[in-house]
Amino acid sequence: MKRLLFFAMVLVIAVAVMAAGCTGSGSQAQPSGSSGSSGSSGSSGSGSSQQTASGFSLTPTAVDKVPDNLGMACDASKDPITAKITVISRGGKGLYMCKSLDVTAYMSTGEILKDTIKPDVNTEKQFDGTKGVDRIVVVANYNNGDSYKIYDDVLEYKKRSNNQ
Repeated sequence: MKRLLFFAMVLVIAVAVMAAGCTGSGSQAQPSGSSGSSGSSGSSGSGSSQQTASGFSLTPTAVDKVPDNLGMACDASKDPITAKITVISRGGKGLYMCKSLDVTAYMSTGEILKDTIKPDVNTEKQFDGTKGVDRIVVVANYNNGDSYKIYDDVLEYKKRSNNQ
């Protein structure tokens, strides 16, 4: 009987340890090392930090589920002629709770460009993109200390066709 009780206790402890390892705290990705705060419209990519790092990927991942009262939106587009990438803050319900937007651009050349913009409506940041596939990730940082990934998408350079 003691053996059976001992085996049952070991089994319960093993299940508890495994369950604790399988359930995470849901930590959000938050790029570090952001430099400069450019809230001006039409700023160029010269103020952003550049690096190459492990964890580089051009494959987008799921964005975080943001509470309704903290919702923020942004857009990113790539110019079909110059390949310049423009990231624009579109505001949202959480505009007055959001203190900054961390923008990370993963270039097809292997570069990682990071910068921070103000969350004000129509604030934009421009990066010199590549003539390949580039990935843009935007993380919203709030006054209460929370951070949520609100945008993660790839932008492709569209080659002009020769209509003959």
